[in-house]
Amino acid sequence: MTRIGLPLLIACLAAGPVAAAGLDGFRRTADEWLLTGQGLPRDYRVTLLQMDSADRLQAIAYLRRIGLLTERPWSLDDLLRPAATRTEPRE
Repeated sequence: MTRIGLPLLIACLAAGPVAAAGLDGFRRTADEWLLTGQGLPRDYRVTLLQMDSADRLQAIAYLRRIGLLTERPWSLDDLLRPAATRTEPRE
C-alpha cells in the first residue's frame, strides 16, 4: 500500500461510525419529537441540509415513516445537494 493510501483508508474507516452516530442522534431526536407530541421544528430543513446527502435521504425517509414529515416534498436538488457548512449563506 502506498504512503498516501494507508492514511486515506484509515481516515475513511474512521469517518463511518461518526456519520452513523450523527444519523442515529437525529433519529433519537425525531423520536423524542414524536413521543412528546411536538411537530418538526421550523429549522428542520436547515438541519437536514447540513447532513451528508446519503444521511439526509435516510433522515427524510425516517421522518416520513414515523409520520412527522407529511408536508412539502423535497426536491431532487435538495436531496442530492452537498452538505452545507455553517459559514455558507442560506438560500
